[in-house]
Amino acid sequence: MSLDGAKCLVTGSSSGIGLAISKCLTRSGARVVGTGRNESALAQLKSDGHIVDYVVADLTGPPVRDGTTPCEHVVSMAAEKLGGLTHVVNNAGVLRAGSMESVSVDNLDYNMGANARAPFEITTHAIPHLRRAAEEAKNEVGKEGAGGSSAISPCIVNISSVNGKQSFPGCVSYCMSKAAVDMMTRCASVDLAKFGIRVNSVNPGMVPTQLQKGGGTRRL
Repeated sequence: MSLDGAKCLVTGSSSGIGLAISKCLTRSGARVVGTGRNESALAQLKSDGHIVDYVVADLTGPPVRDGTTPCEHVVSMAAEKLGGLTHVVNNAGVLRAGSMESVSVDNLDYNMGANARAPFEITTHAIPHLRRAAEEAKNEVGKEGAGGSSAISPCIVNISSVNGKQSFPGCVSYCMSKAAVDMMTRCASVDLAKFGIRVNSVNPGMVPTQLQKGGGTRRL
């Protein structure tokens, strides 16, 4: 499938699943801006031609220099670099293990902040850009007819986890955060359908990324 003309923001693109997604999108013809905390990895990704540019950011960090939140800054910079947005992949996430009998509120805040709040905020800031893309696609289809149009239909893809659908021992707040992503996806898909914006989630099983290796969970 060709994604020529697609303008994509991929969060957490400096490693693991996000890096693979960025490469795949670029191979399909999309223009990708990646974001993450590892500047050297992002710079290498750009040097290798897998993304057109990047924004270094901790999505749960303090406001940036102009006073905006990191999520708002990332969306704004990506849209500026790409001349708009047609696709958003909310992939960035964390995993800090903790069993129900010993887990702390700090653990909950850590997992929920990166895995649920950040995708929520990225999505809210991206919606105006995606609505513009949807209007442009609608106008192009109207001019050329559905059969001959190459218009890009805007969409949001949230990278959730099997942990959002099934309980696992020793990672209660992580499972909660991914269940929240799944519900956000379902609600957003209903709310944004009227604008021509599709919203879907992907729920991978265990993938041996640095997130999994460093999360403190036992191998299931």
